[in-house]
Amino acid sequence: MKVRKILNNNLLLVENESGQEQIAMGKGLRFSYKVGEMLKPEDVEKIYILKDEKHTKDYIRLLEDAPDEYVEVIQSAIQMVEEKMEGKLGEQIFVSLLDHLIFAIKRQEQGIVLQNRMLWEIQKFYPEEYLVAEEMLREINEKLNVALPEAEIGNIAFHLVNAQIHGKEEGGAENGVLMVRMLKDIFQIVQIYYKKQIDEKSIDYSRFVIHVQFFLQRLLEDKMLKDRTVSLFDAMSLESPKAAGCVEQIRKYIKNLLGKEITREEQVYLIVHIARVTENS
Repeated sequence: MKVRKILNNNLLLVENESGQEQIAMGKGLRFSYKVGEMLKPEDVEKIYILKDEKHTKDYIRLLEDAPDEYVEVIQSAIQMVEEKMEGKLGEQIFVSLLDHLIFAIKRQEQGIVLQNRMLWEIQKFYPEEYLVAEEMLREINEKLNVALPEAEIGNIAFHLVNAQIHGKEEGGAENGVLMVRMLKDIFQIVQIYYKKQIDEKSIDYSRFVIHVQFFLQRLLEDKMLKDRTVSLFDAMSLESPKAAGCVEQIRKYIKNLLGKEITREEQVYLIVHIARVTENS
């Protein structure tokens, strides 16, 4: 990789063999390399791929202007997250989270507090990301000697959710917001249809939420499970008619919202999980 630009003490803009611009991170790279030199792989701790070409210049300017301590603390926090969470985070997470936190700190210094209207939903449907974000915020506040408010836990958690949900491609942020909204709506559809509260501490609830998360990811990426046999859907509808009726309401909701039809195969699995989570509540 050839060094194109020195961004700060630990970040270099480089060009790989294919001519693609990337961000290379490593301790004290600025003091070891000059523009035009070839970067040694053993000196690189992390490579970030800038796939959003429309905003590449803005990202580079952001990294140039960002204080070194911000970059180091946020990178350390992201490494902690990747160790704790099983899902691989999209490469864009570092730049997007750095961008968000720099402006969050500026707002905090100016006494401006923005409420996170989706805080409850994120905490409810993405508890793992929320707990990790809580630890991440604590580390950032301590190391940077700032006092970002609790609302930032939800914001950080949302970035983590988004980094796992198609987050590194165009439209990822919109998909992340839409998924949280749809999770909430589907959960409400089930509770209203059954006229009962679902036990949110049960293992069946956890399985239900996880299944719906992956279902929505497939739905938004147009990668739904393909129909194999209609007979299985018919059998499940007969075995669990109330769950099948609830899934029909979900099907109509998705059709009205996105203009998409969910496959019978996806409906089968929704019937199974809804039957389980409602029977045990």
